[in-house]
Amino acid sequence: MAVKRWLPLAAVLVLGVVLWFVDPREIEVWAAWVQVVGVLLAIGWSVRLQGVHAGHGARQAERVAVVFASNMHWVFRELNDACIKRSWTDFVVNRRILDEILSQGREVSLPLLEGRTLAMASNLRSIGVEALELTLPHTPEGNWRNMQSYFEKRLPNIAAWLSATGNPPDANGPTDYRGLRTSFSQLGPL
Repeated sequence: MAVKRWLPLAAVLVLGVVLWFVDPREIEVWAAWVQVVGVLLAIGWSVRLQGVHAGHGARQAERVAVVFASNMHWVFRELNDACIKRSWTDFVVNRRILDEILSQGREVSLPLLEGRTLAMASNLRSIGVEALELTLPHTPEGNWRNMQSYFEKRLPNIAAWLSATGNPPDANGPTDYRGLRTSFSQLGPL
């Protein structure tokens, strides 16, 4: 940021130094120095634009990562609820949604992310792939309790990643921040 603020002042300073040492009556020399200053300003401006563009790309990648994490939290809650209700239809639909969310997660540009957001996106991709692989062989007669246990254990991790990046999940969903059940669906068969 400091370079961007000082760039115009540096150009004026260079122009002042040039005027001090160059006789303005020599038009060719004067024109050459004005061109040098113009080229330096153009280079500075292009560097600034590249920085702005890179910052925009990083912010956009971070927004996509947060949406991906929020969607993962939502679909894991839905899959958990489907396991509690032992609803095969809900389970299959939400498993397909999980697959779509994972494709959204693959579009997160990891090289543009930093720190916690990068760790969150990478970790949630792994959790999502693991969940997809685990749910594919599940059948209507499968072990619903194990499936529910799997999703209940992962929900707090996803909520923690969202909170760590400054985007806590909604508290009005079927789970709170610690992953404890807060909806009445827990009264269903286990």
